[in-house]
Amino acid sequence: MCGVAGIYSGDRRLAREETVRAMVAAMHHRGPDASGILIAPGIALGHARLSIRDLSADGRQPFADPSGRVVVSYNGEIYNDREIRAELMRDFGFKFRTSCDTEVIPLGYLAWGDRIFDRLEGMFAVALWDRDERRLVLARDGIGIKPLYCTEDAGVVRFASEIKGIFADPAQPRRLSAQGLHAFFAMGYVGPRDTTFEGVHQIAPGTVVAYCEGKRTERQFWRPTRTAEITSIDDATIELERLLTRVVSDQLVSDVPVGVLLSGGIDSTLVAMAADRSDRNLPLFTASFANQSFDETPIARTVADAIGSKLHSVPIEMRTDLGDLLTTVVHHYDGQSCDEASLALLLLSQEVRKNVTVALTGDGGDGFFAGYPTYAASKWAARLGPLLPAGAWNQAGQLFYRLGAAGQKRLPLSAVAYRFAFGTASGPHEAHACWRRYVPQFMLPKLYGNALRPLLGEDPFRGYKAELENAEGDLLDRCLLADQRWHLPGGLLLKSDAMSMAQSLELRVPLLDRRIMDFAGRCRADLLLSGRGEKKALRRRLARRMEAPEAVTEGAKRGFNAPLAG
Repeated sequence: MCGVAGIYSGDRRLAREETVRAMVAAMHHRGPDASGILIAPGIALGHARLSIRDLSADGRQPFADPSGRVVVSYNGEIYNDREIRAELMRDFGFKFRTSCDTEVIPLGYLAWGDRIFDRLEGMFAVALWDRDERRLVLARDGIGIKPLYCTEDAGVVRFASEIKGIFADPAQPRRLSAQGLHAFFAMGYVGPRDTTFEGVHQIAPGTVVAYCEGKRTERQFWRPTRTAEITSIDDATIELERLLTRVVSDQLVSDVPVGVLLSGGIDSTLVAMAADRSDRNLPLFTASFANQSFDETPIARTVADAIGSKLHSVPIEMRTDLGDLLTTVVHHYDGQSCDEASLALLLLSQEVRKNVTVALTGDGGDGFFAGYPTYAASKWAARLGPLLPAGAWNQAGQLFYRLGAAGQKRLPLSAVAYRFAFGTASGPHEAHACWRRYVPQFMLPKLYGNALRPLLGEDPFRGYKAELENAEGDLLDRCLLADQRWHLPGGLLLKSDAMSMAQSLELRVPLLDRRIMDFAGRCRADLLLSGRGEKKALRRRLARRMEAPEAVTEGAKRGFNAPLAG
């Protein structure tokens, strides 16, 4: 895992070395092991390296092919690099000089051009410079696990793994975006393409953007789909077991220590049990809370005992340096998220990093296998919404909100009620986009100042709702696709990357491997959320098949949240 940065100028001007070094230094936490830059007419590439594969100097970046034509600065992991390497040697006669996965990118580009990104299984944000064509290519993995931000200003393109990397260039304008802030207050993030700063955008998930001779082109090479080809839960369980075992095995590749983040949920348990089949006996890590309704340590311990691995319980508790820690959270978010679990994940990552450099997680499974309660809520909203006018639902939401949502439970009943009422008020087919609203609409007139007040009449969920409207299939299919194309890359994955990389910890997400995402998209919706309302139907079946503890297979949904008082 690393930090990528650079500057492209269509007029071939030379970037200042101190500027490029400052961009890389701003992201030192992403890659504390080494750094490098390349400066040539019209292009500057920078890299901060966290050494994971081929720890020698041969793996340092920017990385060039033997001819020097193609140079790459890359953040991420490629899990099928061995297969691509074999194909490139067999069909094109290429010779490899390292065991680093990075090397398949420039050589693959020489063989297949931009189509190399269609072939990669993994998580990645790539900046590639083609010297002969004078062409800059920026690419991001299919679901958006790894971030890549960019700006275009007066013929100059700046890009980096974090916004602070771009802002390290003093020539980069810095202006807050009213539209971005409006979305941020509604969702706690902006979306998979935009940010809270004017002119600062994200390379969209599954997209290749190229700049050449003043022209910009964009191509999407992958996005989640749903086809409902698999209709048998028995067949689906067997195929998922085979896939998960293969994917987890692939994702254990590393030249540094690896562990697993384990909660009391099904997803991380499946990952831990699949990893156990590798006979690696990986250490397991779980967050523990004094508040028992949040603490999952007892369940995690049953999983650890079942597979015979050591469990490291990491206490997440009140600290005297809480103000400094919250400042750290804000610094690493660059103003792009306000997830309530951020501090807990930051503290967990800090302790995990003392033992391992890489950790596998169960992140993302709920968005592909219908694990969130919002999917059932959307079904209920479609049924109950027409019974009352939108104004009545809004009034009910305000009433439940004033009853108070803070408490010692994970999600108090009043919070569930007001979220359901506010969401349902938006309409039966748009409710799903509104379940996670942060600041209720009725509070915004008091909160917004002159710059934001004109936006009160604009819908901050319009991008999310557009994904719902344009998706294929029935209501549940559309809800799943909207979350996969909008909420997952815009919110959850941003949090995981920012808080783990703040501690130089690489998180890998097997359930967001493209092979598993494609499989989930082929499963008929009732295999994921049964007609009887059983959540996680397929994954529960698999967990039982893999002989997971009953506390996991029969347990209730538990997200990674921290106790908050209000």
